Amino acid sequence: MPSRPQAAPPKRPCDIRDMLMYRIARLATMGDRTGQMVISRKFGLNVGDWRVFGAVHALAPVTLAGLARELYIDKGQLSRTVSGLIEAGLVSHRESPSDRRQNFFEATAKGRKLHDEVLAYITRRNVELLADLDASEQAEFFRLLDKVSETFARSYDELFAAPSRQGVEGSGAARRSQVEKKGGGASKPTARRNSVTRATAGAVGS
Repeated sequence: MPSRPQAAPPKRPCDIRDMLMYRIARLATMGDRTGQMVISRKFGLNVGDWRVFGAVHALAPVTLAGLARELYIDKGQLSRTVSGLIEAGLVSHRESPSDRRQNFFEATAKGRKLHDEVLAYITRRNVELLADLDASEQAEFFRLLDKVSETFARSYDELFAAPSRQGVEGSGAARRSQVEKKGGGASKPTARRNSVTRATAGAVGS
């Protein structure tokens, strides 16, 4: 059986213009600026509002934490955007029956109508932007994009989740050390389990 030919080594980058994130950021900037001009003028939304609104519609009913996981946006910024969409009558919210601290969001009837109009425009725009790729190239492009996105997501989670876990563990160790120095002895297992339970409940409810 003939051996498969080896792939050529990747081209050595000459400068920043050969870097992956430079190219993606440049492409995103062009897309955002052109999209902003049209979406704002035709539909009264900025690009950031549209992305959050589109995610609410796609994932509904969805919590703020669910949106933050999908969009990788700070929850404070996300909360302000969602509040603006609620004030505009595009998104509604209701309390979770199992946790009153948590709200579920979804598009209103007015919001669904606007969403469909914007999505139709974006769909036509995507056809224009991908016109130089045939159907098989488009399918391969999105397959590779999804594959790279999964790698980025793992890297992101490792980078941002690990320090926060270390911080929680470190602060717990520091508190136990202070108690022992004061003569209180080691913290009781029950108390430790309760503190973990409260921390977990807070994370789920946020």
